[in-house]
Amino acid sequence: MSYQRLAPDERRAQILDVARRMFTELPYAEVSTAAIARETGVQRGLIHYYFGTKRELFLKVVQGLTASAALQVPPVDERRTLPEAVELCVNLFLDTAERNATTWFAALDAEGFGQDPELLRIVNRFRDEAVEHMLAVLRVPEPTATLRAVLRTYSGLVDAATRQWLQEETLDREQVHTLLARTLLTLVSEIGPALEKEPAREVEPALEKS
Repeated sequence: MSYQRLAPDERRAQILDVARRMFTELPYAEVSTAAIARETGVQRGLIHYYFGTKRELFLKVVQGLTASAALQVPPVDERRTLPEAVELCVNLFLDTAERNATTWFAALDAEGFGQDPELLRIVNRFRDEAVEHMLAVLRVPEPTATLRAVLRTYSGLVDAATRQWLQEETLDREQVHTLLARTLLTLVSEIGPALEKEPAREVEPALEKS
């Protein structure tokens, strides 16, 4: 790519766009700032000037990914039934995963630089936001901490199921859709309410040895 003079904001956006595409197409370990610079048509030093290290650039890409996913949440529709809302949630999950599979799995695994605390904060924040979006789409008026915990657990199933589809190829999209939709509907309509009714169990103190 030949060099083209751009304003700083435009150049940053261009670099980020190329990085997003490369991190989505390739595993983290196979992407280098030199390759991103070459694809963008700039000197490698400019990438470090704008973003710092490869790690910091990757964090920016993951932040952008989570932000774009959040923006895709549709407005609340009072006419939507619970099964319809569940179908909508699951389709949003699968569409987002399919578009950004490699980047998202790299983020989940913190691939290439160990369990990075900042990356884990981004991923956990995204999961918490995903729970709130689910609650909004499902039109749960007064969600409890228990239901939030149930849905937070469900996000782990979403990660595992989409990995089986997009990485392991042991399930196809339709099978994953059925798994996630039926599970979410059961969690919200049956398991969540059942857990709310269960009394908290008291933990008996351990007996002291004489």
